[in-house]
Amino acid sequence: MAGPQTQLAFDREFAGAMAGIAEMFAGAERRPAGDVKGRREDFNGLFTVLFDKVPETPTVVQKEHFVPTYDGLEVQLLEFRSSSQQSKSGAAIYQVHGGGMIGGSPGLLAKALAASCEMSGLPIFAINYRKAPENPHPAPVNDCYAGLQWLHAHAGELGIDKSKIIIWGESAGGGIAAGTALMARDQKLSPPLAMQVLIYPMLDDRNLTPTNVDGMGVWRCDDNITGWQALLGKDAGSEKEVEGHAYAAPARAKDLSGLPPTYIDVGQLDIFYAEDLKYAGRLADVGVPVEFHLYPGLPHAFEGLGPQTQIVKGALANRQRRIAEFH
Repeated sequence: MAGPQTQLAFDREFAGAMAGIAEMFAGAERRPAGDVKGRREDFNGLFTVLFDKVPETPTVVQKEHFVPTYDGLEVQLLEFRSSSQQSKSGAAIYQVHGGGMIGGSPGLLAKALAASCEMSGLPIFAINYRKAPENPHPAPVNDCYAGLQWLHAHAGELGIDKSKIIIWGESAGGGIAAGTALMARDQKLSPPLAMQVLIYPMLDDRNLTPTNVDGMGVWRCDDNITGWQALLGKDAGSEKEVEGHAYAAPARAKDLSGLPPTYIDVGQLDIFYAEDLKYAGRLADVGVPVEFHLYPGLPHAFEGLGPQTQIVKGALANRQRRIAEFH
């Protein structure tokens, strides 16, 4: 006799915690696929709502650097360093922010990055890579790899141990971080990255069809179509591969061997859950050490929507535990 079917739903405590935010955006217009400008406005507004609540971290000092890129321009790299850091190991986090390939910046996330710096006990270097569609592939991943090379080259003066650099990215930033890790492997960056932390990463440009979790979060199928087409143009999601396609969409990489130890987490109500689960499995299949968490009842960007809930606190504790290994 078949058991009762379970319908996917938000974690009960989480649903209560995010009710106020949901009401705030309930009347907002759903942007059609391709509306980059509208989405930038929406997500910048969401970031402001979520991160303005983060308290200041007066022990963390922010410093601005500028990184030369492959095409002769410069991109901003923000350094966050705590005066009360417990770690003297020389480890550092190289952070790649989210924003669907089209938006976001370390400046918008500065309060959250400062808090993360204090919590982790490690300096954070956050790259402000250029965004699509004004700067399509390969600009974002090339900018991020240029920033990583700059961090290597200036490690001594920054007090960084080049063998203990952790690349960390969320959402689109998680996809770009994964692409940067592939590039670092292929270009034989030495010493290699110590670890990659991919938080609900955006990995596969072929994920362009609504699923049973579409509509349960702040990033939906139409948003995904917009982001990938901004980055890759008309070839997004097609069988035609562009040059360096795997660096833009790491799920397309033929070989995942030789990558650093990897941490991935994602909510089960996130449209990225299937591609993230598959990527974790492929990494494990080729012997890359992987820690993977699939959290039931959580959508995309869950830590910003329900930070005080027990399930989110548990997820954050898991991330912090892995970073603590580098103290």
